[in-house]
Amino acid sequence: MFEWIQSLRGKSKAPARKLRSRGDVGDTERVELAEFAPGMLPFLGLTAYLQLELYEAATRAVSGAATLQAKDVLARVAGQTLEKHQRLTAELRARGVEPHTVMAPFSSVIEDYVERIDTTDWHQHLLSLYLVGGLFDDFFASLAGGLKDSFRAEAISILQRETGRAELKALLEAELESDEKLGSWLALWGRRLVGDTLLVSRAVLNLSEHRAFDESEVEPVFTELIADHIRRMDALGLTA
Repeated sequence: MFEWIQSLRGKSKAPARKLRSRGDVGDTERVELAEFAPGMLPFLGLTAYLQLELYEAATRAVSGAATLQAKDVLARVAGQTLEKHQRLTAELRARGVEPHTVMAPFSSVIEDYVERIDTTDWHQHLLSLYLVGGLFDDFFASLAGGLKDSFRAEAISILQRETGRAELKALLEAELESDEKLGSWLALWGRRLVGDTLLVSRAVLNLSEHRAFDESEVEPVFTELIADHIRRMDALGLTA
């Protein structure tokens, strides 16, 4: 996995996420990530659950922050993430279902993921918030383009809303500047995060109601997700 990530360094920024159809060559038509969108209720349940976990992660980071500035930034990140969760669950209630019943089927995959990336180190936790939140919001906003539902545009808008990425980046930059040994430590953690996050993304694509999951077809989108991850790491001066 790490060698593959290294091979992507230096590539130009990728366009909108599209997957090459099986057997395609040259400039022939590509298959879009949106074609792997799940049904509306599973999409809402899964994204609401992920936003809830990100909210809980942000609140835990608040308690471990050493400065009032960091606590303030993380509290705002938590609030913005909670707002996303609440808007998604409000739509579930508007459809006559209780959010917890729609989120429940995803407990295993989400809780296993959270357990894998759990850490007692505050700096690693902060990096997780920055990288994982960005990866998931980008991935699900792209996937939402294929939803066959009137809520599609609203879902994309919710996921693309600001959740303090610039402020989190500034916090990380300040911490890295104050401790020159921190960079290599966080670079290793960032490599681990992307692998675990891609496992969740693969599980999500298996939920598609429109297209069967095929590893060879979806590899390009994972390449682009990793490229996005590398750009975020590079912006912090970390070696992905």
